[in-house]
Amino acid sequence: MQKIHVNELKIGDRVLKLDASWLETPFLSHKFKIKDLNDINKLKKHGIEYVFIEPRNDMVSVKEVIEENKDLLENVQYEELPKHYIDFQSLTKASEIYEQSVKIIRSVMEDIRAGKLFDDTGVRIIADKITELTVKKGDLLSSAAKLKSYDDYTFQHCVNVSVFATSLGKLMNLPSKELNMLSASALLHDVGKMLVPKEILNKPGKLTDEEFKIMKNHVTAGYDYLIKNGLDPSDLKIVIEHHERYDGSGYPYGLKDPDISLFGKIGAVVDIYDAITSDRVYHKGMEPPSALKMMFKWTDTHINKKIFEFFITHIGIYPVGTLVLLNTNELAIVAKITDNPTAPIVAVFKNPKGEDIPIYTVDLSKKSVLSKKIIGPVNPEKININKEIYDIIERVNEQN
Repeated sequence: MQKIHVNELKIGDRVLKLDASWLETPFLSHKFKIKDLNDINKLKKHGIEYVFIEPRNDMVSVKEVIEENKDLLENVQYEELPKHYIDFQSLTKASEIYEQSVKIIRSVMEDIRAGKLFDDTGVRIIADKITELTVKKGDLLSSAAKLKSYDDYTFQHCVNVSVFATSLGKLMNLPSKELNMLSASALLHDVGKMLVPKEILNKPGKLTDEEFKIMKNHVTAGYDYLIKNGLDPSDLKIVIEHHERYDGSGYPYGLKDPDISLFGKIGAVVDIYDAITSDRVYHKGMEPPSALKMMFKWTDTHINKKIFEFFITHIGIYPVGTLVLLNTNELAIVAKITDNPTAPIVAVFKNPKGEDIPIYTVDLSKKSVLSKKIIGPVNPEKININKEIYDIIERVNEQN
């Protein structure tokens, strides 16, 4: 069975189960076929939000993606490019918003460390921007989250978690008010780290058992600090629960999956993903395919499988903004994730000789373009990306 939101239902889908008693619905049985839009409207009218359907032929499970791309996930590496690809990378509106967000979060967090009066005005401004851009431009801001630097890790991590959480919330059809709350609380999820001694927070190596115990206190310290400064506890689920784990092995309370809130479950997935794909002083971040493979092994032990399935659907094997080399030796950038996480829509902008060409988009998931496929990711530091390509990505996200 596949659980989906009623907004995702299509005519022809076979419903196997509803998330409500049959007495509360207009259907004699909870097993029926969606014949027309009227059936979908009936479900909505009676407050049904989610249904379980027979898997569609075009649905690709996370397990299938992992198994079919085992070699890619185990042996992912950046493709080497000729020198003629090397040039300067230009900024985009999304990256400018991202960088400004990091600056504001840095200021808020450093004020907390300095013991200054807490002011969440900047946080709310950022949350509004992230929510607005995510709703209007899809995954575009997620691509800006790839611009990481271990020097700013603590602050970038807060922004990245907010960006990924908001994108995931949008995919799950959360109302805009909840999206905004998710975005704002995610920005503050690690605020307690500013109450941890710097020598522990920035230690360039493994923490001792005693140091790790102190580090774990950042969760409750941050939660208590925010409540003390007037924030509503019900808005801070991601702050207090992002280190809780599906099997109860997390902290601070050892909650198991049924007792972890939706925001807490989302927080766990995106917090882990950003942490293991980020460069730190003491280790190199994993490439997304390797990180996703590792996280798949953690489903239903550390993280909720359904939330992870939504996440991999959102981010794909190659996230939006990833530079990739095609088997035609053309260079492209991932513009949008499709139903097939390994075959996104890409914007091709350099020919096999490394020369700039008129940018065109290709949906690699379409059977008509099976001759084109991704060989692997390319190091973005070596590539000149014309701003025009980001304009095209914006249009792709608006049109699809």
